[in-house]
Amino acid sequence: MILLILPKGITGFIDNMEEKIDGHQFQKICYEVMREAKGEILKFEGPLYPHNYFKVHIRLKGDLFYILINEYYPYLAFTNKWENIMIDFTDLPALTKGFGEYYTVLTKKELDLPFSNKGHDLEEVELRQAAYWKPRTIGGVIFNCWD
Repeated sequence: MILLILPKGITGFIDNMEEKIDGHQFQKICYEVMREAKGEILKFEGPLYPHNYFKVHIRLKGDLFYILINEYYPYLAFTNKWENIMIDFTDLPALTKGFGEYYTVLTKKELDLPFSNKGHDLEEVELRQAAYWKPRTIGGVIFNCWD
């Protein structure tokens, strides 16, 4: 069984997080990986409140997808459907290797695991937010739009 322990601050509810993902570097890497995969970047968005992640809308082999990366940790995911709180994660092997050189690319199987507030390194404030918002999956915690 896959075990993914969520680190302190991944939700975005810790004020004193020192490290953040470098958005300019992430954008540069996106263009490099997409060029190699013969894909196209349609839109690049920084982590706009209340989202705790960057979102990149892409076209790959005629299909539309999103690349998400957590604002605080180098956890990256692919999705074929994004509607604020409804995210349908997917695996994109054509991009996994390229992004995997820089970030931890999470699989659909990992992201769709049920979330339990036990066994993680989350702070009390994060656990309270999770209790309020009731995310069903690990992916729902890593990529959230809680306010």
